[in-house]
Amino acid sequence: MSRPRLAIGPAALAAALVLFSEATLARAAGEIGAGAYCPLPVKGEKPACLEPARAEYGDFFSAVEAGALSDAAAAQVEAAVSAGAGSDQAYLALSSLAYGYFRLSKSAVAAQQRNPELLERLERWNALLGMAYDNAADDGAWQRALRTAAQDLQRRAPAVTLRCIDDRGETHPCDSTDAVMRGIDATAGQVGLRGALERLLQRIFGLEAS
Repeated sequence: MSRPRLAIGPAALAAALVLFSEATLARAAGEIGAGAYCPLPVKGEKPACLEPARAEYGDFFSAVEAGALSDAAAAQVEAAVSAGAGSDQAYLALSSLAYGYFRLSKSAVAAQQRNPELLERLERWNALLGMAYDNAADDGAWQRALRTAAQDLQRRAPAVTLRCIDDRGETHPCDSTDAVMRGIDATAGQVGLRGALERLLQRIFGLEAS
């Protein structure tokens, strides 16, 4: 017995092709749904996925692009990233922070003289991203977004020499973007090891490790 076939007319087929084309063009234009990190733009590109962040944090973007970012202009973005995915604007703030980091890194490299205020801000943002990742142990999606942003910065942002604090509490020069990934990788390793030990103790003793 032959199976019935669905009749697909020319109009339905054309509509499907239009929808497919729109979706493909949207992806190519950088349109990313809410709750996702917007990658750093290539030179000359204005990705659509960054527009909601610009709309939400207009003062931050204006200050970054004017090379005059103040603590007041950065405070709202920093607070939203620190609050984590519990904040309605967390992903917009993360995309904004990464963009700001990218632009400030380029400014630091291009500057003829060392700018202590700018470098201090990058150091603070390194610490902020690492802390946000550390605090997101129960939110895999937010952790993945933070890691993606850090990897994006590692690949795209110019390296700037900053001060980093090692496990012994000693300060030493470090590469700005590598420092972000090292902090995140260290946290991931600690969490993974802790989880493995907890599972082992549960199997041995049948108890939950505290």
